[in-house]
Amino acid sequence: MTKILKTAVNKSSDLNLYRFTGGIEFDLRLAPHEISVQKAWAKALGNGGYLNPDETNKILGLLETALGKMSEGSFDWKVEDEDIHMNLERFVTEEAGELGRKMHMGRSRNDLVATTLRLFAANCTDGIVSDVSRLVGELCDLGEREADAIVPGTTHLQHGQPISFGHIAAAHALALVRDVKRLHSAKDACLEYMPLGSAALSGTSLQVDLENCARELGFQSPPMNSYDAVGDRDFMIETMDAFASVAIHIGRLSEDIIHWCSTAVALVDLPADRSTGSSIMPNKRNPDVAECARARAARIISLANEAHCIIKSLPTSYASDLHELKKTFMNAFDETRASLVALAPLVKGLALNRSRAKELLSRGHILATEVADALTSQGMPFRDAYSKTAGLVAEAERRGVQVHELSQDEFNKALSGTDMELPGSISFEDALERRCQPGGTKVENVLDCIGKIRKIAKIS
Repeated sequence: MTKILKTAVNKSSDLNLYRFTGGIEFDLRLAPHEISVQKAWAKALGNGGYLNPDETNKILGLLETALGKMSEGSFDWKVEDEDIHMNLERFVTEEAGELGRKMHMGRSRNDLVATTLRLFAANCTDGIVSDVSRLVGELCDLGEREADAIVPGTTHLQHGQPISFGHIAAAHALALVRDVKRLHSAKDACLEYMPLGSAALSGTSLQVDLENCARELGFQSPPMNSYDAVGDRDFMIETMDAFASVAIHIGRLSEDIIHWCSTAVALVDLPADRSTGSSIMPNKRNPDVAECARARAARIISLANEAHCIIKSLPTSYASDLHELKKTFMNAFDETRASLVALAPLVKGLALNRSRAKELLSRGHILATEVADALTSQGMPFRDAYSKTAGLVAEAERRGVQVHELSQDEFNKALSGTDMELPGSISFEDALERRCQPGGTKVENVLDCIGKIRKIAKIS
C-alpha cells in the first residue's frame, strides 16, 4: 500500500477516497497562478518578519523549481496530497525540511484556492476574448468581401427584403463584440478583491501587508469580509455566463451556416478542409464543424447552468462542492475555446455563391416593400399602400412572376382610381441604397459598420 506522507491532511489510506475528493488533473492547470499566489504570500511573510530573508528566498526558489518541474511534466504529483496546495507544501518540505512547514502559516487552502481561481478565471477570459476577436475578424473580412453581394434577408426564415450579405456577417460580428464586453466585465469581477488573508474563514491573525500583496497579484483590494471571500464564486458564475452568451452566438452563427450551405438554399460553399463527406454517399459535403459547434454550444450553456445549481443551496463560507465547481468551469472554458478555434477558419473559408444569390432574389417578392414605399412617398397612407401592394403580390402569384416583374399596365390597373404611379424600374440595388440611415444595409453603411466593429474589438 502506498505510504501516506505526513504532510497529507487526511488520514485515510484509501487512495480511491483521494481520487474521489481530489482533482489533481484539474489542479495542475492552476499551477502558474498557484505559484504566483504562494510566492506573494511568502514575500508577505518575509516583509512581516515571520520569515528571514534566507528563508523567504529559499521558498521562492523552490516554488520556482516546482513550477519548472510541473511545466516539463517531471513534478511528482501524489494523489494522497489531495490538491496542488498540499503537493507544493510536501515538495518544499522534502527539499527544505521544516521550512516547508512554515510556509503555510496564517493562511488556509480555502483562501489559497479562492485567490488562485480568480487569477485563473481572469486569464481564461483573456484567452476567450482573443479567440472571439479572431472570429470577429474573420466575420469582418467576410463582410467586407461580400458587402456588395445582395441576398434575401429573412425573418421566420421567409424572404423579406434584399440585404447585403456583408450586413449579415457584420450582425454576427456585433453580437460577439457584445460578448467581449461581457468577458471584460467578468474579468473585472475576478480581480475585484483578493481572498488571500481570509485564511479558513475568519481572517488571518498575522500582521502582513494585504494591501501590498493584493497589488502585487493584480487585485483591486484585499478581502472585505473573510467569511464571504472563501466561499464567493460569483466571479466564476459571471465568467461562465459570459461563456454561455458566446455559446448562444456560436450556435446562431452555426445554424445560419448550416442553413446557407443546405442543398435547398446553397447560398454558400463550405471549404473542403473544414467539412467532410459521407462514408457511403460520394456526393455529400457535410457542415460537421458548424454542427459540432452548435451541439457544443448547448453543452456550454448547460455547464453554466450546472454552476448555478452547484452554488444555489450552499451554506455561507467554504464547502467542498466548490472544489467540484472547478471542473465545471474548466470544462466550460475548454468547450468554448474549442468551438471558437474551429469556427474561425470555417468562416474564413466560406465562399458565397453569387449566382445562387441572384436566383434566390427571385423568390418571395422581396421588392414588395419597395412598391409600397413608392406609393407612400407619393402621399398614399401606408396601410392603403400595403393593401394595394398585397393585391399586386397576389396578381404576381397568379401570373407566376415576382411583383417587381409585373408590367406597367398591370401596375396601372391595380392603381386605377388614384393619381399614383410607380417608377419605371425597381431594383435590388436601389433597395439597398435607399436604406442609408444609420444601421441600414446600404453598402457604404455596411463597410462603415465593419470599420467600427474593428475599432471596438481592436482588430486590424
